[in-house]
Amino acid sequence: MSEQLIRIGELSRRTGLSPDVVRAWERRYDLLNPTRTDGGYRLYGPSDLSRLRLMQHYLARGIPTAQAAGLVHRVQTAAFDANPGLPPGDVRKALRVLRESLEQFDDAPADRTLERLLGVFASGAVLRDLVLPYLRELGERWQAGEVSIAQEHFASSFIEGWMLSMARGWSRSGRHRAVLACVPGERHVLGLIGFGLALRDLGWRVTYLGADAPIVAEERAADAVGADAVVLSVSRTAAFDAADDDLRALAGTHAVALGGSGIPNDPPGWLTTRTLPADPLVAAHALTDAIGTPTSTPA
Repeated sequence: MSEQLIRIGELSRRTGLSPDVVRAWERRYDLLNPTRTDGGYRLYGPSDLSRLRLMQHYLARGIPTAQAAGLVHRVQTAAFDANPGLPPGDVRKALRVLRESLEQFDDAPADRTLERLLGVFASGAVLRDLVLPYLRELGERWQAGEVSIAQEHFASSFIEGWMLSMARGWSRSGRHRAVLACVPGERHVLGLIGFGLALRDLGWRVTYLGADAPIVAEERAADAVGADAVVLSVSRTAAFDAADDDLRALAGTHAVALGGSGIPNDPPGWLTTRTLPADPLVAAHALTDAIGTPTSTPA
């Protein structure tokens, strides 16, 4: 889906922060990056919402405001430094190849292009700058009737297989352990796999349960492997609502974090410090940073 831009009143409502506080943090700490309408109104995107929620998480730990803002900047900078961006020209050419090949049911050109890029750039950068934007665009074009459901399924299945091929061995070694799954009824796994790959690159062992995982299965897996964190993906608010009570119970005994577009605009109190940033690379750095601190509640 394309980014939804909102005004400061809606941003305030979703975070529980007053507009004055939002403006102060934007001005003092350069925390937000709004765009402006022709009329001069600020519009904020999902990344701004993620930064505010991450800021709230650090404040809830008792970290001073200026230091918390520094931590927010640090995890974002670390994510980019570890995965420098692809040149725009390479992105445009590769996007064209993905569109033309996958939507003609021919995965060979797409596979060659991705292999070539991985020989030059960090895998996280390829995911962030090319693969995930292509998937968002594909979803938008399907909704607009520009691609068929068959084309969308073929392209998504190819990308899923390609990502899982890079994930081989991600459960074998690492100083931290994470269980990754979709909440019950949720079948959108691609963002979750991308997040898992980012965790792997930061030294995590990943136990991946995939789509539509029962909460009890997530709990048993976390207990079996001694997980430092249980990370769950949800792209539909209805799926979150249906699992809310079970998720709350799991969060009472395990370090749980959630990510995805299905997190409610007004999340329940237990979830406010457990939501992950929208960017999977930033989210992986934020979780890693949180696990390295004395408390077990993830960012």
